[in-house]
Amino acid sequence: MAIVDDLLGIFASSIFAKSTALRSIDLTPNQRRRVRKSITDDIKACGGILYPEVKQVEVSKAAYEAAKLLKIDLGACGWNKQSSFDKGRKVFHWEHVDPVSCIQEACLKADSPNQIAAILKERIRIAWILKSEDRELTRLGFRSRRPDPRAAYDAAKIMLFEVEQKPKRTST
Repeated sequence: MAIVDDLLGIFASSIFAKSTALRSIDLTPNQRRRVRKSITDDIKACGGILYPEVKQVEVSKAAYEAAKLLKIDLGACGWNKQSSFDKGRKVFHWEHVDPVSCIQEACLKADSPNQIAAILKERIRIAWILKSEDRELTRLGFRSRRPDPRAAYDAAKIMLFEVEQKPKRTST
């Protein structure tokens, strides 16, 4: 998966530079917020570049069934395509299984771009779930903190699986 490693390297270098700045430069509170927001944006963009073109998206059983009724292949759809099949984004939710804030905290503790790339590779997982399932995760206290994402999804009774899709891009 050379393309995955190449893409992760781009984001890891950027995130590492920003996390180093947070530790070593005397920034105002506003500057710190903006740098942290930029790291958040990098993590989100990294997921958006990988899914669904390079990596296989996961789908909750309930979202899969709802999409099947609407003749939508969620495995081939990314967040940018959602408005074409879910007006107002009212039914489906593009979800980071491990919340972006948790991934960010792990990246901020990393000592090198390679460590950040490994964190991104391991922890960025995207899934389509229903908005109602997202509300249940929030109700259970798992909105932005999930020490064990699998346990959080189990507690919310959300079953995720990978959907079959066309062959993925693996190199260029």
